[in-house]
Amino acid sequence: VMMILIVVIAPPATIGPSEGELAPDFSTEAYSGGNWENYRLSDTFDYDWNEGEQGEWILIQFIDTDCPYCWTEGKTMSDLYAQWSNDVEFITVAVELSSLSGHDSDREEIEAFRDKTNYGTDESDGDGCNSGRNNCASRNGEVHNWQYVDDLNGDSMQSWDVGGTPFHLILKPNGEVAWNQAQHTDDGQSIDNALSIFLGD
Repeated sequence: VMMILIVVIAPPATIGPSEGELAPDFSTEAYSGGNWENYRLSDTFDYDWNEGEQGEWILIQFIDTDCPYCWTEGKTMSDLYAQWSNDVEFITVAVELSSLSGHDSDREEIEAFRDKTNYGTDESDGDGCNSGRNNCASRNGEVHNWQYVDDLNGDSMQSWDVGGTPFHLILKPNGEVAWNQAQHTDDGQSIDNALSIFLGD
């Protein structure tokens, strides 16, 4: 009876992208090298997880495949995955910064960016990654062997208060936001520094 009362009278979790809040959920389709399949972020949460326990943390990266900084970060993400993939689930959310010239994307471009496959040319013909300047197959880093989520309509970008790309967050295994890049602009803490703090060197 006491347990039921505690659950009933406990205040609901605050949902939002800030540290200490429960991460906003999203349901869309994701690509992991095969077909695009239904995907819901909250399905990855372990609501029974408690501080100090073992569990799989979650790194969320927002990118635009035409963003030059995201293009450069391709290798950084490969390096992070090589170091942390045993303890962290990686999720890349692909958005479209349509207000910027040359930032027109589609699922074919997202697939090519993730898989490092032939798409577009190295000429400025509007096709390809990095605002059409590069063939997606020439991206630095390895093939990204994790989920790429379709948010080309920008729904998740709004609920997560993402102002630009690339943008990173780290979630605890239970879905609580542990680290939000926007809250560390003053201290300069990077995503790899944050992972080291939460998970050890």
